[in-house]
Amino acid sequence: MRTLVSALALTALVAGAAHAATFVKKDTATLRALDKITGRSTDINVKVGEPVVFGSLKVELQVCYQTPPEEAPESAAFLKIASTQPVAVETMEAAVDAEDVETVSEDNPELFSGWMYASSPGLSALEHPVYDIWVIRCAAPDPVKLAPRPSEDDPEFE
Repeated sequence: MRTLVSALALTALVAGAAHAATFVKKDTATLRALDKITGRSTDINVKVGEPVVFGSLKVELQVCYQTPPEEAPESAAFLKIASTQPVAVETMEAAVDAEDVETVSEDNPELFSGWMYASSPGLSALEHPVYDIWVIRCAAPDPVKLAPRPSEDDPEFE
């Protein structure tokens, strides 16, 4: 009987370990930002260590992890989001492309610092009256495509 219980416990332990997610570190994240006033959403690509500005928010990606394709999809990103001085923009693209915006640290402290999960956006969310931001996925940058190598049959090859 004791052997049977030990075997069942070992089987449960191995089965539980088989379902544990393994994460791969990536260096970019796709975030979705919603302007609650206009109802427009915009996808933002953020690289680790390169802050981006969206409206009056400065978003900085510290680290991003993605599960491999053979496992259940999950992305986890550690983000720091701070308020900035208001930026006058005419379009959402201009808000995403805004540069040289200073964070007002004394008047506007950091709004969010923590992990966000793609599968559970409400679990750890940014609380802001105008904007919502959540993680869509983590990814590595696209590989650089090289120009095709000229062949000897090519008339421009010399």
